[in-house]
Parts: sequence; structure tokens; C-alpha cells
Amino acid sequence: MNLQEVKRMRRKVGKTMLAAGAMTVLSCAVIIGCSSGMAPSLGGEADESATPAADPIGERLFLDTRFSQYFATHMTGVNAPLAVGDPVVATVPTPTGPLPGPFAGQAINCRSCHFVTEFQGVANAGNRTYADFTTRSALPMSQNGFDTTPRNAMQMVGSFAPHSGPQFLHFDGEFATGIDLVVGTLTGRNFGWQSTEYNTAIAHIAAVIRGDNGSDQLAADRSNGLSYGILFKGTDPRITPDLLLPASQRIDVTTATDAQIVNEVALCMAQYFEDLSFKKDNSGRYDTSPYDLFLNRNHLPLAPLVGETNLAYSQRLYSQVVALNNPSYITPADGTYAYHSFDFKFGALELQGLKIFLKAAVSGSGTDQHAGNCAACHTPPSFSDFAFHNTGVAQDEYDGVHGAGAFAALHVPGLAERTSAYDSYLPRNPTHPNAMEAMRRPASANANYADLGLWNIYQNADYPNPQANLTSFVCGAGQDCTVDMGLASTIAQFKTPLLRDLVDSAPYFHNGSRAQLGDVVNFYINSSALAKAGSLRNAPAQFANMSLSNDDVQALVAFLMSITEDYDDA
Repeated sequence: MNLQEVKRMRRKVGKTMLAAGAMTVLSCAVIIGCSSGMAPSLGGEADESATPAADPIGERLFLDTRFSQYFATHMTGVNAPLAVGDPVVATVPTPTGPLPGPFAGQAINCRSCHFVTEFQGVANAGNRTYADFTTRSALPMSQNGFDTTPRNAMQMVGSFAPHSGPQFLHFDGEFATGIDLVVGTLTGRNFGWQSTEYNTAIAHIAAVIRGDNGSDQLAADRSNGLSYGILFKGTDPRITPDLLLPASQRIDVTTATDAQIVNEVALCMAQYFEDLSFKKDNSGRYDTSPYDLFLNRNHLPLAPLVGETNLAYSQRLYSQVVALNNPSYITPADGTYAYHSFDFKFGALELQGLKIFLKAAVSGSGTDQHAGNCAACHTPPSFSDFAFHNTGVAQDEYDGVHGAGAFAALHVPGLAERTSAYDSYLPRNPTHPNAMEAMRRPASANANYADLGLWNIYQNADYPNPQANLTSFVCGAGQDCTVDMGLASTIAQFKTPLLRDLVDSAPYFHNGSRAQLGDVVNFYINSSALAKAGSLRNAPAQFANMSLSNDDVQALVAFLMSITEDYDDA
């Protein structure tokens, strides 16, 4: 049984553990193969080979609705429900209208923007891969002119998949680690906190952890009704092995500082994020989508060889796909979807789309080569290079407001000017609480507003943790770093998302500007044409090897749909 199956089994059992003490014995036997139903003795050792205990604790923290500014302001006690819930979670915006919010009557939590099964079976909603349904997520309160987040809620599943190169998190690389991401999110505007309230947010989160008594349904479902303090200390005999933190991760919340408690919260949630994965076999290879089944059935390589880069694997896969004779296709007889209405299949059209996806056009060999060069950035098997590119989305948005050519004429300061006028351009944070963040905003009637993505974070001293990795990416990608450390090359670059189960993370791009997969393909056709005409500012090199026409759209969409699975993380 692989890690994801263990997690799913544990969660299914965990949701019913409150019913009887015998269920605790059952969960122990089923999940980790205990030889008896006895709870661990005081000071027992965690099973390091099982799913890390920080994962289920992190899931509970991810769902907890008590960390926001709204809860801090309106609570009557840490363990008491709110008299009136935060209006921002009363409904959930979708392209076809609002849905009842799954956390209505409470306050915002991480799951309020990163849904999974909350809308299973609801028309035009369905499952999510830890993403929302809208162009930009609603904020608990308006701040600095923002009523929504600057970008779409990026889907989280697979974000920590193994890959060569450093780890970047968020569309602009703001965070270097999952721990940084958690602390920044829980203390930031997504949870209603002003930049001047960082210490207040830290103190409130710590107070919730210290005061929690495990009396709510979430604690019953996810952690046997035990408080965070008991779970973090790790010495109570009621703690089952699947919830027992290793000694190195335990803290006593009665003596720990606020910062230490928040770090413990972040550690657990980061472990939870790292374990979010699409289904794999025991060898770590994806094995569930029609595409994966097609590769396996036709003896095509499912993953890179030891020491082989993902890009080299992609090129090897393409050569074998092109050489494939008499392919054996996947049909609905080979599988069905539980959560999707389209057929489970990989046929001739999907194969054509795969070839287009993998093929790189030959420069100077004419147009319409049926070559998407998509794998140069969306590299299999995870379908991401986990890096940054400018695909033209920011320019498309800006020019859509101000007219063709406006983005090319937009004044973007160099490093010295940007640093000296931080508050005019860069993101607001505790160090610069009055910053206007003009270059991290959606395009609007104000011509100074644009979203330049990575440019906001790279060489920004307020964000020291990701700088080493970002510099290795920028200066290691053939960019000229003699001028401003290559800052200009980061204009409008955003992190490459994963494409697996793409149908469950619409709308697409960092601004949610494209609703359908066909819209996405057409965007790339147009954007690559702009690049070749010299009309796309800071165009990516990969567009030179893209040669698509409208004739390729149907096949590419079919292929993208074939890498869908029934993700539910149940």
C-alpha cells in the first residue's frame, strides 16, 4: 500500500473514530499494522515508517477556522462557536453563481480557497485539486484597495513532487518552504490581518493552540478529540500511533513561545502539503489516468531513469511515441470516472495531442508544424518544470484594459529605482506596511497597476529566504545577470502549474482569465505568434519552438483531459 492509499485509508477510518473506542483499535490494526489495540505507553515512540503524524494533525490545522483576524475579533472563547460567521465564507463564488459556503457561520480557513470534495456532485462545481472556482479569491476584508487576492488560488496537489532544481512556492516564488508559506498566509491578508498586525496574529494563533480543548467535531474527526496541546506534547497514552509525533517534533505549548508554537503549526501543515499527491504505484510512478494506463499498456516509459532529467525523459518519451506502431488504446472498458461525465479513454485523438504536446518545432521550418513544445515547461511525468516563465498572461490582461502595445510601453524600474521607491512598486508586508504594490495588482483603469509576478520578489530584501534559489534559477538559465542581477528577465514571469487533473482547477492562469481548456490552447497560439513578431515583452525562449494552429486545438484538449483522475484525497 503506497503513501496516498495509507492516507486515504486513515482518513476514512478517522472520520468514524468517534463512534466507539473499538474503532481506535481498528484504525491501529488497519492503518499501521499494530499487533494489538493497546495505546502506546507514556512517551511511546512514533512509527517513522508510517505516514508522518504531522500529516493528519496538519490536515486538522488546514481545516481549522479559528486563526483569522475575524475570529480573533468576534470570538467569545477559543472553543466557543461564533455568534455570527464571517460573511466572506457564507458563499463560494463560481463561474455560474455563488454556492453555499461549506464553512458558513465560521471564519476563513485554508480550505476556504483550496477545496477538494466539498462540492462533489454539484453541477459545474465538483471536485477540486485544492483550488477554488474563481479568478481571484475573496479576502475577509478590503486592504490597500484589494477586495480579492492578487492571483488565483493555485492548485496544491503535487506542488512538492520530486523534481530537479530548487523548490518555489506561490506564483511569484514568495516562499522557499512550506513552513514559510504557512506562516506568511496565516499572518497575512488572506486571513484578514493587516501588515502591522503580524505580532498580533502570531499571538492569536498561539492562543488558539494553547486554549484548544479538542471539543469540536473537527478534533473528533481528525485527532480522536485530543487537543493540540496534547498532540504537540506527544506523551499522552491516548495518542494513537498514527498521531504520535516524533520526539524531535514535540513541544510543550504551556512553556513554548508564541513563535515556537506557530512554527509547530507550520511544520505540521507543511507536512500535510508535501503529502498531497496524485496516485502513484509503489515505485512512485503515476498510474491512474488514461494517459498513464496508455503508457503502461504500450510499454512506454512511465518515469525518468535514474539520473535522467525530466526534460531528457520527455524527449525520450517523444521518440518512442513517434515510433509506436499499432498502439493499444484505453477505452471506457478499461475504467470509468466516478466524478467526471466524460469518457475514460486514450484513443487516436489523445495520441495525436500527446505528440503535439511533446514535439518541439524546428526554427525556420515554416508554420503549422503541429508542435506545441508544451513539455519544455510542462515537463512529464508531473507536467511542470516547477520554474517560472512569461507566457504573456500579464500583457494580455494589461493590454485588454489599456490597448495593444500598452504593456510594452509600461515603465518598469530597474533595481536601484525599485529599491529606493519600494512603497511605490513592491508588495506590502510587515517591513513596508505602507507599500502600494503597484506591480502586484490586476490591471485596472490606473495605468500604473500591473502584475509582474516574479519581478516583485526577486532581489527584494524583504523576502530573503527564497533569494538563493531564485538567483540560481534566474542566473542559471542563461540570463545576463551583469545588469541588476537579471531583474528585467523576471518581468511577468509566473510559476509553471502542474497539468494533472487540470479539469478540476479551472479557471486557468494566475488571473483565472481562461475558463476552458480550448481557451488556454488558443491563448498559446496567439501569444506565441506575438512573441515571434517581437510584440511580447520578455518573451520566453520556448515560444520559438512552438508552431500551432487551430487544427491542433481539439487534439491538445483531448490529451489534456486524458491526464485526469478521480482525485478526492478521501
